[in-house]
Amino acid sequence: MAKIVRGISLEEWEEKTRLTEQEKQTVYDIQDACTELPLPPHWFFNDKLQSSPSIGFHSGLSTPDIICPTPINTSALASRLANIPRPRSTANLLAETTAAEQAVEKQSIHEIGSVKPIETLQQFFDWFTNIESEMKRGQEDKYKNHLSKVKSYKKVCDDFCKDAQETTQLFQSLQTDYEFIDNRTRTIQTECEILLDEQHRLTYIADGLAERLQYFNQLEPIAHLFNSPGEDICLNPEFIPMLEKIDECIDYMHQHLSYRDSELYLMRFRQCMTRGITLIKMYAISTIKNLTYEMAKQVNLKDAALSITKYTTLYNVKFKAIAVTIKPLAYQIEKRFSHKEYQSLYEDIQTVYFQMRQQLLNPLLARKILQLGPHDKDLLAFTRNGCAYMMSLCADEFFLFYNFFSANEDKLYTHLDVLTSHLYNYLRPRIIHENDIDTLSELCNIFHMYVTHDRSTEESKEVKFSDLIQHVMEDTQNRLIFRAQMFIHNDIPYYQPNPQDFDVQKIDTSVKTSVVLDAANQSLPNSTAATLAIEEDGSDTQSNHSIRSNVLSDNQYGWYPTLQKTLWILSKLYRCVQTRVFEDLAQEAVSLCSESLQKASDILTKTKSRLDGELFLIKNLLTLKEQLAPFEANLIHQGKTLDFSHVTGSFSSQRQSFFNPNTLIGLAQRGMPRVIEVSLDSRREIDNQMKKVCEGFIQHCVSSATEPLTEFLIKLSAILPAVIETEDDSVQRKPLSEGELKEAVNQFMEAAEERMKFVTRKLREYINDSKMEHILMKPIEVKAAKDRQTMTYSHLFLI
Repeated sequence: MAKIVRGISLEEWEEKTRLTEQEKQTVYDIQDACTELPLPPHWFFNDKLQSSPSIGFHSGLSTPDIICPTPINTSALASRLANIPRPRSTANLLAETTAAEQAVEKQSIHEIGSVKPIETLQQFFDWFTNIESEMKRGQEDKYKNHLSKVKSYKKVCDDFCKDAQETTQLFQSLQTDYEFIDNRTRTIQTECEILLDEQHRLTYIADGLAERLQYFNQLEPIAHLFNSPGEDICLNPEFIPMLEKIDECIDYMHQHLSYRDSELYLMRFRQCMTRGITLIKMYAISTIKNLTYEMAKQVNLKDAALSITKYTTLYNVKFKAIAVTIKPLAYQIEKRFSHKEYQSLYEDIQTVYFQMRQQLLNPLLARKILQLGPHDKDLLAFTRNGCAYMMSLCADEFFLFYNFFSANEDKLYTHLDVLTSHLYNYLRPRIIHENDIDTLSELCNIFHMYVTHDRSTEESKEVKFSDLIQHVMEDTQNRLIFRAQMFIHNDIPYYQPNPQDFDVQKIDTSVKTSVVLDAANQSLPNSTAATLAIEEDGSDTQSNHSIRSNVLSDNQYGWYPTLQKTLWILSKLYRCVQTRVFEDLAQEAVSLCSESLQKASDILTKTKSRLDGELFLIKNLLTLKEQLAPFEANLIHQGKTLDFSHVTGSFSSQRQSFFNPNTLIGLAQRGMPRVIEVSLDSRREIDNQMKKVCEGFIQHCVSSATEPLTEFLIKLSAILPAVIETEDDSVQRKPLSEGELKEAVNQFMEAAEERMKFVTRKLREYINDSKMEHILMKPIEVKAAKDRQTMTYSHLFLI
């Protein structure tokens, strides 16, 4: 089809044909040159007109002859005019004609001049007549010549008019043709514009159809690629881009279900996607299995020539080599987890991966457990080494997993739990049968160390080993709690004291903090270091164990055995069990310890004296309070119990009409036992008990110091039965000997001073603390001074 060019308007033509400044100057020059037009090409003159005038004169007085013009040859005139320098305008020609005429006139005057002098009148008349004739003849020739010129100009003008008329006719014909062509051109332009619009519309439709059909056209190349033979199709560079194209096509089909066959294509695209994911699954599974079988054959061939650690490293290196190809393919499945079918295929790959890893590692783990445990009786050393090895192995498995996959971390921890089950299966029966509280507490500290480490690295992407040892740690805690309860219930309340338990020993006055906690924390750094090495010597373990177990074995601080046992069991439980459990056990242990100390105080009061019993109880309660202070726990036991106090009153009020139905309903409403909350604070109980003991001690010391004064007052009341004492010390005077009064005062002063020294000495034997001594002795001294003041007033009164 011929290309149709659209016409342009006059304005567009002028816009496109705009003249430059040089072209405009050229037009102006032509315009200036055409202001004086040259003669037309058909105009002619006499030959003499170029050189001489057209009128010839005869010498003498005869009338000059008129030179008649002869026909001029047109071609000769044209050639002559061609030789005339151009441009020659009409003004130039007239100037030349005038010059020629003047020359002719001068020549004529010269020619008609009389040669001979005019001597006579007749000669003058003759000359005048000739001159007159020549003048007349010259005037006629001028008009004739002018007439001939006018005729020739007229002819030229007629020719011009004729040519102009012909030119006008030609222009009219040209204008008619132009209008015809312009109309045709406009018609063609309109037709072309219509065709172009139609072409653009059809092109837009075709492009739209091509854009929509490209999603439909992708099915064939995708199906061809996915149905190609071979197991390594997914390694084709076009495989992953094809999966992305399938996603685009599926999304497009979902958005345009109104298109024809869109549901059919959607189903086929889904089939292709399932086929692609299945190819990834088959390739990953086959690659992992082939590598596992190859490694298993190598192990069998070498027959354990390498160590367990080298085997583990070899397995990791081999698996990391294939992870480079499997990781991008697995990521393609992870991006499409919105479909459960693809997620199931992804989990199948992970299941095979975990099975193959377990198939390789289970024999190695069994051998490693045999190397660490069965021939070693030290459970703590085995636990440290076993946990350190398992943590290293789980860390390697953790990072290796993320070399293959990026999702389903819960599956990874299930796999790691299977691996750590070898350690758990060995530890659990030994922990269940372990009765040593020291060992159980140390095991809890070891496991708690991993929990603390995981909490400190919670934000980092590392394996959480504490989750893997959660079961064995819970078993250890449960066993420790059970043994601690047995110890608290059996060793503290049923302890039978020995006489050696009441020996007074001095304690170190520099001990201001918990000796128990300081001793318990001495082995923590070494324990931490021990867990980081798999093959570490057990000497440090034995030393740490001995330090912790022997801190309170000797009564080097002068503590009562039940107090010693209570603090020891609390040190073993602290930070080894949950806080709530520790608070309950600590409250129970402290309560039983307080009761045991009270019983021991009663025994010491019976065997020695009341002062010894009170100081013994004050000393141990003070020690218990000081040693409990560093424990960061609330020793409060909150529980619920049934209150039956109001039940008896309800039965008593309704016993007369007991068989009345309304009475039974009211009794059911008001006679039910109430559930009340009970809160027991061991620290507050210790404070209350200590306050009570201190008050009794102060009262006892004051009464013993003022005993002579009491006897004197009894004696005085017997001697002076008429004395009536009042609150304002007003008495009825009766004379008494001064010797008797001085004797009573001296006895009181000696007894008080001796008693105060005795109490101070006893107090320093039991409690070697100046601050506590000042607290206890200050009220005694104040009370004794007050009694002395009373005795002095009596002395002055009697005197």
